[in-house]
Amino acid sequence: MSEPERPLDPWASVPGQGAAPTDGPGPGYENPQSGYPQPGPGYGQPGMPGMPGMPGPVPYYPPYAARTTNGLAIAALVCGICGFVYLVPAILGIIFGCIALRQTKRDDTDGKGLAVAGIITGSCWLALVVIAVILVVVVAD
Repeated sequence: MSEPERPLDPWASVPGQGAAPTDGPGPGYENPQSGYPQPGPGYGQPGMPGMPGMPGPVPYYPPYAARTTNGLAIAALVCGICGFVYLVPAILGIIFGCIALRQTKRDDTDGKGLAVAGIITGSCWLALVVIAVILVVVVAD
Protein backbone atom coordinates (compact mmCIF):
# COMPACT_ATOMS: atom_id res chain seq x y z
CA MET A 1 0.00 0.00 0.00
CA SER A 2 1.14 3.47 -0.73
CA GLU A 3 1.01 6.45 1.58
CA PRO A 4 -2.05 8.74 1.35
CA GLU A 5 -1.42 12.03 -0.46
CA ARG A 6 -1.10 15.14 1.66
CA PRO A 7 -3.03 18.25 0.69
CA LEU A 8 -0.94 20.80 -1.13
CA ASP A 9 0.24 23.84 0.83
CA PRO A 10 -0.94 26.92 -1.12
CA TRP A 11 1.97 28.97 0.27
CA ALA A 12 4.68 26.50 -0.56
CA SER A 13 7.09 27.13 -3.42
CA VAL A 14 6.27 25.31 -6.59
CA PRO A 15 9.37 24.16 -8.41
CA GLY A 16 10.07 26.42 -11.36
CA GLN A 17 7.55 29.15 -10.47
CA GLY A 18 9.49 31.46 -8.15
CA ALA A 19 9.44 32.03 -4.43
CA ALA A 20 6.45 31.70 -2.11
CA PRO A 21 4.80 34.94 -0.93
CA THR A 22 6.10 34.48 2.62
CA ASP A 23 9.72 34.69 1.43
CA GLY A 24 9.67 38.52 1.41
CA PRO A 25 9.60 41.06 -1.41
CA GLY A 26 10.70 40.00 -4.84
CA PRO A 27 13.91 41.05 -6.54
CA GLY A 28 14.29 44.80 -7.06
CA TYR A 29 12.14 45.74 -4.07
CA GLU A 30 13.57 47.10 -0.87
CA ASN A 31 12.19 47.56 2.59
CA PRO A 32 10.34 50.93 2.36
CA GLN A 33 11.46 52.03 5.85
CA SER A 34 15.14 51.25 5.33
CA GLY A 35 16.04 54.72 4.02
CA TYR A 36 14.14 56.75 6.62
CA PRO A 37 15.52 57.67 10.05
CA GLN A 38 13.55 56.70 13.13
CA PRO A 39 11.67 59.60 14.80
CA GLY A 40 13.14 61.06 17.94
CA PRO A 41 11.47 61.12 21.37
CA GLY A 42 8.20 63.01 21.52
CA TYR A 43 7.27 62.35 17.91
CA GLY A 44 5.18 59.21 18.36
CA GLN A 45 1.63 58.51 17.32
CA PRO A 46 -0.91 61.21 18.31
CA GLY A 47 -3.24 60.30 21.14
CA MET A 48 -3.60 60.18 24.87
CA PRO A 49 -0.60 59.32 27.00
CA GLY A 50 -0.22 55.59 27.43
CA MET A 51 -2.50 54.79 24.50
CA PRO A 52 -0.52 55.15 21.29
CA GLY A 53 -2.52 55.69 18.15
CA MET A 54 -5.79 56.48 19.92
CA PRO A 55 -7.45 59.88 19.40
CA GLY A 56 -7.70 62.31 22.27
CA PRO A 57 -10.88 63.03 24.19
CA VAL A 58 -13.76 64.69 22.36
CA PRO A 59 -14.32 68.29 23.49
CA TYR A 60 -17.60 69.00 25.27
CA TYR A 61 -20.00 71.38 23.60
CA PRO A 62 -23.00 72.64 25.56
CA PRO A 63 -26.39 71.70 24.08
CA TYR A 64 -28.03 74.16 21.74
CA ALA A 65 -30.57 76.29 23.58
CA ALA A 66 -33.79 76.48 21.60
CA ARG A 67 -35.28 79.93 21.20
CA THR A 68 -38.78 80.48 22.50
CA THR A 69 -41.66 82.09 20.64
CA ASN A 70 -43.27 85.11 22.21
CA GLY A 71 -46.72 84.21 23.55
CA LEU A 72 -48.20 87.63 22.80
CA ALA A 73 -47.14 87.25 19.17
CA ILE A 74 -49.14 84.03 18.94
CA ALA A 75 -52.10 85.72 20.63
CA ALA A 76 -51.83 88.66 18.21
CA LEU A 77 -52.02 86.33 15.21
CA VAL A 78 -54.96 84.37 16.62
CA CYS A 79 -56.88 87.54 17.55
CA GLY A 80 -56.07 89.12 14.20
CA ILE A 81 -57.42 86.11 12.31
CA CYS A 82 -60.53 85.87 14.50
CA GLY A 83 -61.23 89.60 14.19
CA PHE A 84 -64.16 88.92 11.83
CA VAL A 85 -66.26 87.55 14.73
CA TYR A 86 -66.56 90.90 16.46
CA LEU A 87 -64.40 93.94 16.32
CA VAL A 88 -62.82 93.28 19.74
CA PRO A 89 -60.41 90.48 18.68
CA ALA A 90 -59.17 92.62 15.77
CA ILE A 91 -58.38 95.49 18.14
CA LEU A 92 -56.72 93.07 20.58
CA GLY A 93 -54.67 91.61 17.71
CA ILE A 94 -53.31 95.07 16.91
CA ILE A 95 -52.52 95.81 20.58
CA PHE A 96 -50.94 92.39 21.27
CA GLY A 97 -48.94 92.64 18.04
CA CYS A 98 -47.44 96.03 18.97
CA ILE A 99 -46.49 94.81 22.46
CA ALA A 100 -45.05 91.57 21.05
CA LEU A 101 -42.91 93.48 18.54
CA ARG A 102 -41.30 95.46 21.36
CA GLN A 103 -40.75 92.30 23.40
CA THR A 104 -39.17 90.37 20.54
CA LYS A 105 -36.68 93.20 19.95
CA ARG A 106 -35.87 93.48 23.66
CA ASP A 107 -35.72 89.78 24.62
CA ASP A 108 -34.38 88.41 21.30
CA THR A 109 -37.16 85.83 21.10
CA ASP A 110 -38.90 84.47 18.02
CA GLY A 111 -42.31 85.68 16.92
CA LYS A 112 -41.68 88.93 15.06
CA GLY A 113 -43.43 87.62 11.94
CA LEU A 114 -46.39 86.40 13.97
CA ALA A 115 -46.72 89.82 15.63
CA VAL A 116 -46.59 91.62 12.28
CA ALA A 117 -49.18 89.22 10.83
CA GLY A 118 -51.44 89.86 13.83
CA ILE A 119 -51.16 93.62 13.34
CA ILE A 120 -51.86 93.35 9.60
CA THR A 121 -54.85 91.00 9.89
CA GLY A 122 -56.33 92.98 12.78
CA SER A 123 -55.91 96.22 10.83
CA CYS A 124 -57.53 94.69 7.75
CA TRP A 125 -60.61 93.57 9.73
CA LEU A 126 -60.79 96.98 11.41
CA ALA A 127 -60.55 98.74 8.03
CA LEU A 128 -63.25 96.48 6.56
CA VAL A 129 -65.61 97.25 9.44
CA VAL A 130 -64.98 101.01 9.11
CA ILE A 131 -65.59 100.85 5.34
CA ALA A 132 -68.78 98.83 5.92
CA VAL A 133 -70.07 101.37 8.46
CA ILE A 134 -69.30 104.25 6.08
CA LEU A 135 -71.09 102.47 3.22
CA VAL A 136 -74.13 101.79 5.40
CA VAL A 137 -74.30 105.45 6.50
CA VAL A 138 -73.86 106.77 2.95
CA VAL A 139 -76.40 104.36 1.42
CA ALA A 140 -78.92 105.01 4.20
CA ASP A 141 -79.08 108.75 3.38
